Amino acid sequence: MRKASLKGTEAFLPTSRASDGSKVVWTRHVWAISILSLAAGCGPATVPCGGFSFTSEPYTRGIDMTLSFDFAPSACDASCSCNTVVYIQIVRVIDLATGEYLAPGEEQAARIVTGSPTPGLNGWAVDRLEGRAWGYYGRYDDGSFAETLTPGSNTADAILRDMPSGWPDRTWLDFLSVPVCIAAGSSCVNQLVGYYYWLFLVGTNGVPTDPLHKVAVEWHRDAFDEAIDEWNEDAASLGKNAFPALTRMGS
Repeated sequence: MRKASLKGTEAFLPTSRASDGSKVVWTRHVWAISILSLAAGCGPATVPCGGFSFTSEPYTRGIDMTLSFDFAPSACDASCSCNTVVYIQIVRVIDLATGEYLAPGEEQAARIVTGSPTPGLNGWAVDRLEGRAWGYYGRYDDGSFAETLTPGSNTADAILRDMPSGWPDRTWLDFLSVPVCIAAGSSCVNQLVGYYYWLFLVGTNGVPTDPLHKVAVEWHRDAFDEAIDEWNEDAASLGKNAFPALTRMGS
């Protein structure tokens, strides 16, 4: 597993006082959970063009999750017919013991966003298996989709299945799953139609926390844009297909 450096994550662990006046230093684990909870809810919520449904259960040092999206453009004051709604997913993985970004392979490590003056935008990368040419979640090189992705439409849910697992103790993982219309000829082709955020941590005993999951807030859209830009910048050198220009439906 290749790592990319995260600067300054551990530099400012807060302290507080217990009821007897003794100083208490928060562990990185507790601090990270607090920061994650604040970050996940910080700012106005986005307005999805439809409804999300999230389910999960614990798996080996991770979780087994399913996300469904019922595309309904009228929910964000839009009108569109799309017969192929799929997902782009970005992920951020942090080793809480060292403050370093983690990735399951060299290609993903190479496309991790770094250097943003906004700390929350760093660490994200498009979530794809090594060697795949497309950035859309679950898409094979021939354009078809694996069983981890069921394309949706105005009448059928788009379903994403993921099983992030096998991570070391004290690992933070958060994700942004974004449904997008890719139907050629649709009036909303290449439009992003929702944003959903979910996160969990692997504890010191290897047991995952219950996921926090919710409709994403506005700053998550900026993190997504940065990750897409990074994918496109690296696409040619890594033999990938660049994403087309993507726009947001609604807000």
